[in-house]
Amino acid sequence: MLKKIFNADDFGISLGVNAAIQKAHKEGILNSASLMVNQKYAAEAVELARQMPDLEMGLHLNLTNERPAADAAKIPLLIGADGKLKNGFVNLLLLSLLKPRAFKQQIETEIRAQVQKYVATGLPLRHIDGHRHVHLIPAVFNIVRQVATEYNVQRIRVMNENIFNTVRQNKSKSWLTDGGLVKYMILRFLTWWNGYKSDVYFYSILYTCKISSDLFGGVKIPAGYKAVEIMIHPSMPEIDRQHMEDVWDENILSPWRTTELETLLNKKVPEGIENADNH
Repeated sequence: MLKKIFNADDFGISLGVNAAIQKAHKEGILNSASLMVNQKYAAEAVELARQMPDLEMGLHLNLTNERPAADAAKIPLLIGADGKLKNGFVNLLLLSLLKPRAFKQQIETEIRAQVQKYVATGLPLRHIDGHRHVHLIPAVFNIVRQVATEYNVQRIRVMNENIFNTVRQNKSKSWLTDGGLVKYMILRFLTWWNGYKSDVYFYSILYTCKISSDLFGGVKIPAGYKAVEIMIHPSMPEIDRQHMEDVWDENILSPWRTTELETLLNKKVPEGIENADNH
């Protein structure tokens, strides 16, 4: 039977996200979440996770924003004058190519610090994925893969989605204008380059942060996969607007975050996902 994983990213990033994840699990179909250990509300997220033992937990590796888990002095390539992580996806990719030795050493230091911080919570480490998909950068992925083996992590998110399959199933063409297609092409190429095969199929990259219930009408998962992962970003923006001093990513205030929460509260959504083997 095909396992359907609805995974909420960004657990710990804000009060609104934390509240939405709790609600989506208790009242809806959310069964997995990824914790950002270096966020202000990570401790609250850990406490909530302990109250939800059926929520599969993993690490949302964050190499782009806020404070590092490692000693900043040990990772100068990654840190700005304010002591925070300073590089976006493109800069990290460039650093991995232009300064490979120093980059590998420093990125491994930060990755291991985040993994150790996660393990210290006592929560099971079932999967690893990356904020803004940084874990798919080859130099980063090699380290993630090694760490996953050491900690017996069951799943690493990879971008193996078949674009033709997805487009055939959905009328929405928003990915043509909002960057979804470009994101798909880059991440699909990096997944191919990394050469890592997963038996978990990924569905939804073309519609990142725009996951509505109508995307799940007759979704066919290609043969050969034991599970499908849907990445989703639920939140309650009305809560976060009351704590604007904590908001460093305005995306969490997007009305789409509410839509994604509503999607997770729709218990009919999983019925629209089927294994192509059955037809």
